Amino acid sequence: MAQLESELLVDAAAVGRARRVAERTGQPVEQVLNQLGILSDDALAHLYASFAQCEIWEPGARPISIDPEHIGVAIEFLRRARLAPLDEERGWLVVAACDPLDEEAIQGLVFATGRRVKLLAARPGEWRRAFDRTFPEDAPEPVAVDERRIERDLDQVSDGAGEGQGSRLVSSVFEAAIAARASDIHFEPRRNDLRIRLRIDGQLSDYRVVSADLAAPAVSRIKVIANLNLGERRLPQDGRATFVVGGRPVDVRVATAPTVFGETAVLRILDRKAVALDLDALGLAPAVAEDMRRAARAPHGLFLVTGPTGSGKTTTLYALLATFNGSPRKVMSVEDPVEYHFDHVSQTQVMPAIGLTFASALRSFLRQDPDVILVGEIRDAETAAVAVQAAMTGHLVLASVHANDALAVLPRLQDLGVEPYQLAAAFRGAAAQRLVRRLCECAQVGAPEPADAALARRRGFDLPARLHKPVGCVRCGGTGFQGRLPIAEAFLADETLLRCIAEGRSRQDIAEEARRLGLRSMLADGLDKAAEGLTTLAETAAAVDG
Repeated sequence: MAQLESELLVDAAAVGRARRVAERTGQPVEQVLNQLGILSDDALAHLYASFAQCEIWEPGARPISIDPEHIGVAIEFLRRARLAPLDEERGWLVVAACDPLDEEAIQGLVFATGRRVKLLAARPGEWRRAFDRTFPEDAPEPVAVDERRIERDLDQVSDGAGEGQGSRLVSSVFEAAIAARASDIHFEPRRNDLRIRLRIDGQLSDYRVVSADLAAPAVSRIKVIANLNLGERRLPQDGRATFVVGGRPVDVRVATAPTVFGETAVLRILDRKAVALDLDALGLAPAVAEDMRRAARAPHGLFLVTGPTGSGKTTTLYALLATFNGSPRKVMSVEDPVEYHFDHVSQTQVMPAIGLTFASALRSFLRQDPDVILVGEIRDAETAAVAVQAAMTGHLVLASVHANDALAVLPRLQDLGVEPYQLAAAFRGAAAQRLVRRLCECAQVGAPEPADAALARRRGFDLPARLHKPVGCVRCGGTGFQGRLPIAEAFLADETLLRCIAEGRSRQDIAEEARRLGLRSMLADGLDKAAEGLTTLAETAAAVDG
């Protein structure tokens, strides 16, 4: 533990808390820190490797290739001891161990196999996935109906340390979702089973189908973690939870809803480490990112980000908020929900049930002397009026609004009751975006497909002579795509454009002024990215055309 503190892997207060937990559970302090999300899997493996003077196991380079029965050891013993026999090397049995310092487990292995053992330090998450994939647990034997009911009841009241089937299912699915870079997990009870689906790169795909008997325990486990009312099954509920995966905490937004076959649950994964909240790292076109930076430097005004649900608006707004880190400006936000937390931002969660709406929170903000205000979404006339008023009275207001493109935010605000002269006084600029799937490294270059040529003719652009095409490999799960990136458009208003707004000029006139200021469409941005080999024309067309 002295090494932990001396290397500043964790602070002394965290070690002190972990020691008290370790005394009650009998686990090593470093493993308690790992399970609490304070010490990552990678840091734990490096710590063990340093103490045990061994190497770190890389599953891809050295898979599990020995049958436990061949060396005379039971799989259940290996699972409990968190050991995995890999192969033999010059008379030594090479073993991946989550805890290379567990002398009792190592001596038990030596006794059972009669062999000398060479240890490799394993990251717990990687070990579990590799072990479960190689030695899957057998399906449970059928049991009587009353016994199943008892098991379900036990699951519903099990805590984080419980071994209930629902708890194990939720934990394994969540780990798989993180490994697959999923953004959402769907637990969907049906008449005869429970379907579990993952949304990966915007696409829903089946992950697993399990017995219907696990539906209630799984959702109950989720509700326990999210602090929801276990007894309420008739109404939808929303909450937040934190899972520890790979030794680090991952926040989750939870929503449950009743269906005819039981409660369904959707988990939105808010893994900040998986999303770089930085304008340069988002994949925006340089001109779009620069327009956003200029908007963030403005002393006052209203800058809007638009796009459909799931288009990355919140991530872009958060990247704008990140630019104020270290700034003397006071930043406040009102959101529904608060997805990521910032130390330099005072964040408020709306609660309509008690009267805390976007509009009421905004009004209270104006008495808090803010410099920058983030509005999660302008949904109604009252919120639009207060946001515009705040922008007109010396505050920089960043907000999202639903519209088809960057220019469409102007008529959208007018539909919400904002007068043209108010818009001209407050409006600073706007951006619009969509998300497209990013091509995997396995993509190949070839001649355009007939569908690409037809798309080019229909949209009136020149087709590149060579385009990248999705292929599919192990890395991308055979889809040909890995991750997503935005295609976007943005513009900042000048005096001429604002005069057009104040005079109520046509959208065509305003669009001409915006193009004069450098506005390039999302389609053009998508074509550029397709030509660069980042995505495909089909992805761009699907995103822009809806």
